[in-house]
Amino acid sequence: MSRDRLKIIGFYVLAALIIARVVITPLQHSLRDKKALLKEYEDTYKMRMFSVEKYKAQENEKNKERSPVDEAFLKSLYGADVIYTALQSDVVEKISALAEKQGLTITTFEFSEPTSLKAISEVPVVIRLNGPQKGILALLREMEKDNMKLVIRRFEDTKNGPYTAQCSMNISAFRLEK
Repeated sequence: MSRDRLKIIGFYVLAALIIARVVITPLQHSLRDKKALLKEYEDTYKMRMFSVEKYKAQENEKNKERSPVDEAFLKSLYGADVIYTALQSDVVEKISALAEKQGLTITTFEFSEPTSLKAISEVPVVIRLNGPQKGILALLREMEKDNMKLVIRRFEDTKNGPYTAQCSMNISAFRLEK
């Protein structure tokens, strides 16, 4: 090989190395930048996952605290298989049994139209009672102690004599829907 030919080959090799250097160096910088960006994304992801796990742990603690209250509430509801009129008659039977113990008499009762919501239905009953005032107070206390929670929506009390009264109560029972 001649010297001129070696110079030309050397020149081409040098040109190829320079071109490779010019092309590879920016790629190395962009690769380094992308690695740094990936590291930032990874750190952000880890922090968010830590936050989510902490939030879930707090929610689980809240649910554990609420669960006995929720279970007690759900146990106090009537089942979805109970018909509205059967539920209303059950409420009247319970109230009349409690009223008789206290010396009260039921004069009238009405079955109002139920109100349905997504998960729970409200089933109202209107009951009118006559008897001693102490009996009415005792009846209210007994209703409060009952397992099936009844809500008194409206209560009207009128005195008939010095110790007797007539009262009207709008009572609501609740039924769990499907």
